[in-house]
Parts: sequence; C-alpha cells; structure tokens
Amino acid sequence: MMVADIAVLVWRKPVKNLNLTVYGPDGRVRLSVPLFTSDKRVRQVVMARMGWIRKQQARFRKLPAPVELQMVSGERHSLFGRACFLEVIEGSGLQHVSLGSDDRIRLHVRRGVTSVKRLQLLHEWYRLQLKARIPDLLEYWQPRVQKRVIEWYIKKMKTRWGTCNITKNRIWLNLELAKKPEECLEYILVHEMVHLLERCHNEQFYAHMDRLLPHWRNVDQLLKQE
Repeated sequence: MMVADIAVLVWRKPVKNLNLTVYGPDGRVRLSVPLFTSDKRVRQVVMARMGWIRKQQARFRKLPAPVELQMVSGERHSLFGRACFLEVIEGSGLQHVSLGSDDRIRLHVRRGVTSVKRLQLLHEWYRLQLKARIPDLLEYWQPRVQKRVIEWYIKKMKTRWGTCNITKNRIWLNLELAKKPEECLEYILVHEMVHLLERCHNEQFYAHMDRLLPHWRNVDQLLKQE
C-alpha cells in the first residue's frame, strides 16, 4: 500500500495492537494490524507517524554499507529485521550474547577468542531466538492447517529457507530467518506446513496458501529483498 510517497507492507494478523516498524538497511516500512483493520485506519496510522518514519529512514541512509564480518564492536547485524550494532565485551566470565534496550547485541567473550568462535556464539544465540518463537507459531497454525508437526529443527541452509519431510511430518527452518522480519519466519513455517497437505507447488498448494495466509506474496517479496 502506498501512503503519500511511502510504500507500506500491511500485515493483517490475529493481534490486538498495531505495530509500525521501519527496517534497515533500506528503510522499508511494515505495519502489522488486527485482521479486520480498514485501509482507511491504516492510512491514518501511517500519516500520524510519518515524521517518525522519515526520521528512521534517514538514520538508515546514514549507516555505512555492510562489509565482511569481523565480529568486532561497531559491526551492523540484524535481528528479525531490526538493524543492531554489535558490542564485543571481553572478560573472564561466562560467554553469552544479550540484546540491550538500545538494540545493541552484546557479545560477552573471553579474551583472545577468535572471530570464528564469536560468530558461532552469535549463531547459537540466533538459534535460541528462533526456538523461543516457533512453539507459539506452531500452536496457532497447527489447528488451522490441520496438520501436526512432529519434529522441527533449525539449521544453516544455503539455498532454501525451509524444507520438510512429508512422511515424518518433520520440518527444518533456516537459521538465517532470525535475521529477517518476523513475518518471514511465520510465512516459511506455514509454507512448509502446507507441504504436509500438498507435496508440490501446484494450484492446490497456492490455494491453501491464499486461504491461510492471504498476504503471503507480499512477505515472499520482502524475504527476497532482504
């Protein structure tokens, strides 16, 4: 949807509140709203926050272009579509990762830890972020798809966002989804669950997707743009 000169991805879902987000690095705007929110109400919300939206977009334009990761303080990383800066804190305590209220990812490591190990710690933290969200999504979607996922796993995949074993009702999700906007995780999960109904990407498959997740094409484009 276009509001003034701003392209807004409107994501209607079973929530009570409206949530407006501006994603880096290109300043895309996403608004999640309750299912039956009118387009008029969407436009009102966006216009009321237009100053804030433009400020966030200007902030992203000023950020330096991404470079090859060195896992040092000041690098830009992503968490569910939000641009976050890495802060490496060296010490002698327990190695762990935390997220501050300032959207800084704080990587607590022992002195001398290599960049490879730092990246492994970050990936494990990403895995935990996904694991914290997937059960609620499954609880919501299993009765709607009318299929039960027996097992699910997270792993790094080079060419796919997700895959499934139809005979065992088993799903794998790409670890990289922890970096993408949250609706991308939901979309891929639903996509793989629909394969439990229909193996192939045929007319029946897309009919199920249109019925269950009417805005899935918008999210698919969002995922491809990331």
